[in-house]
Amino acid sequence: MNETDRLREFRFTLRYKKGEDLVSDMFHNHSNLRALTIDLTTGKRSFVRLVQLTGPPEVTDRLQTMLEDRDYLPREIGSQECCGSSTSYRLECAPRKRLIYVYVEDICDCECIYNIASEHLQRGTIMERRQYASREQWRLLMRSDEGVGTMFEHIDASCRDGVTVEANQLGEVTEWHGNAFVDDELTGSQREAITQAAARGYYERPRQVTVEELSTELGVPKSTLSYRLRMAGSKLVKRYLDRHSEVDSDEALGN
Repeated sequence: MNETDRLREFRFTLRYKKGEDLVSDMFHNHSNLRALTIDLTTGKRSFVRLVQLTGPPEVTDRLQTMLEDRDYLPREIGSQECCGSSTSYRLECAPRKRLIYVYVEDICDCECIYNIASEHLQRGTIMERRQYASREQWRLLMRSDEGVGTMFEHIDASCRDGVTVEANQLGEVTEWHGNAFVDDELTGSQREAITQAAARGYYERPRQVTVEELSTELGVPKSTLSYRLRMAGSKLVKRYLDRHSEVDSDEALGN
């Protein structure tokens, strides 16, 4: 492969009407709930998935339990319920953020995005899905876009009443937001500072620990810890605003 070769990407949006799907209804009812999944196809009936959930702790707990009860299986867009088996491992479990690794296999022949994409696209396709409010924004990264047209027609024809799909973009991959899962813009000391602060209740209201108490526990000077927390917070806020500016613009336009 030449250095100038690029992956192709296809973006589309899936929408569930309220009352159509229990998982989707969680997002309908809680506007500050977000889910990001990244799937890597490993075969016609198996994939590896990373799941990131963010939102209020009690809502995130409910959503995680709901997904576990479904074995993190694909969600059907047709009328037949998806079945299969999975193994999951919790990588991170903070009050407002969960990160789970899942291996899914033996998926039955149901109408879901994963099965349809696997039928029409090459193995190794990466499927990224961002879910919030009433929509799921899908982004497929592929070695070739051969089969994309027939795949989308298959998806559109498979959607039951209450589920709709809209094509958005087909082209070359120009960016990859891999830091959605890894805070690679933070230094190791900054990441450690906010991780320990969150674990000890520094970000809770009311706070369960002060900077002085936390610095004593960690053996770090108070001024140093305060600086690390401020810098980490500044970077994360900027990243959040940058990442969600497009989403907020779409919602303001009523899309």
